[in-house]
Amino acid sequence: MNVGSKPKVALWFRYGPAEHTELFHAMPRIVEALAKHAEVHYFGLRSRKPIPEAILCNAVIHHLPFTIDRTSGRDKLVKTGLWLLSLPWIGSYCKHLGIQFVYIDETIPLTAGLARMFFGPNVAITVADFFLDIYADQRPLLRPLARWIQSYDYSQWKHLPLIFTRAVFTQQFLSSKGCDSSKIHPVYDPCDMTVYRPVDKAAARRRFGYEDRHTVLVHHGILHPNKGNDRIIRALAELRDQNPDLRYLLIGDGPDMPRLRNLVRELRMESMVIFTGWIERLEDVNMALNAGDIGLVMRIGQFSDNFHTTGALVHSMACGLPILAARLGGVAEIVRDDANGYLFDPQDLSEFKTRLLALAADRSLRERLGAAAHTMSVDLFDMDSVTRRTVDPLRRLLCKP
Repeated sequence: MNVGSKPKVALWFRYGPAEHTELFHAMPRIVEALAKHAEVHYFGLRSRKPIPEAILCNAVIHHLPFTIDRTSGRDKLVKTGLWLLSLPWIGSYCKHLGIQFVYIDETIPLTAGLARMFFGPNVAITVADFFLDIYADQRPLLRPLARWIQSYDYSQWKHLPLIFTRAVFTQQFLSSKGCDSSKIHPVYDPCDMTVYRPVDKAAARRRFGYEDRHTVLVHHGILHPNKGNDRIIRALAELRDQNPDLRYLLIGDGPDMPRLRNLVRELRMESMVIFTGWIERLEDVNMALNAGDIGLVMRIGQFSDNFHTTGALVHSMACGLPILAARLGGVAEIVRDDANGYLFDPQDLSEFKTRLLALAADRSLRERLGAAAHTMSVDLFDMDSVTRRTVDPLRRLLCKP
């Protein structure tokens, strides 16, 4: 990269480039594509894993001097606070560097306002999660503050020249809040199909001791209370007598792990539920997903849950699993009843139980829906398409004064 010969752009992401790539697989390609037209500067926390070569070779990396443990709710909260406190300096430094525009690929409260205040108006952001809704829902004293911050964010987003969303549902919602729909670009999460793909299912199942008679429901991600895994475990306990061969494979770790383990012991479901803990290698996550028969996409139905698709959805579809998903705004754009899976009401799991029993009883149905899910994943989550639909609008910002 010939530093200084091109206009300059900056990417801001709290977790840092390695974790960013895990969560948004196309990011190295996006950086590489942007670097053909601009000098790319990347701001984030230090990564616990190696930075992808495409980012390392095509961007100037600016690390903040701490890392973040995504499995720890407390650590995430503390480091997110430190990240927010750092933004005035980062924005001012970007302005000093002569950065043309800033792209923030996450939805941290107050971030857009801080970027506009300390950097300037040429800011793009991704709106996918409304984090305050998740945390304030269980803390009534926080709700007035959360509503004020959310209202402030809406007022800032109206002035942004570019917003990415991870669902059409979010575009429509932001339009109702006064944002210019023409400046909002829905782009689904990409999937690296060389990592998440169908592999030898029999070998994958042997790793976890599953037999052919078992029907394995599988879910992966950070174990947080808003994922509703306790509801799923209780529903499975109620189905134990009807289908004793049901199994639940929970891939990941997080703040809800101790509570979920206690619940499994309390309900005496140790033979039905396996916790893998945090799996470092993505190839091993893929192998665990392939041990499943049905991919679960679950949220408890909070306001924020409607505005994004999830890694569990994208990766399960790429592995060729039929999907059993909570009926939420963004997810319902992709999961279609009796086409690639089924939707259910996350507040009332009677529908979940009916759908699960039907899928468990019919292998040919699972195979048909899983094949359709895989085909759709190739169309919707293609890395080249996501890269192009992200980079093209960003390049247009290079022309803004």
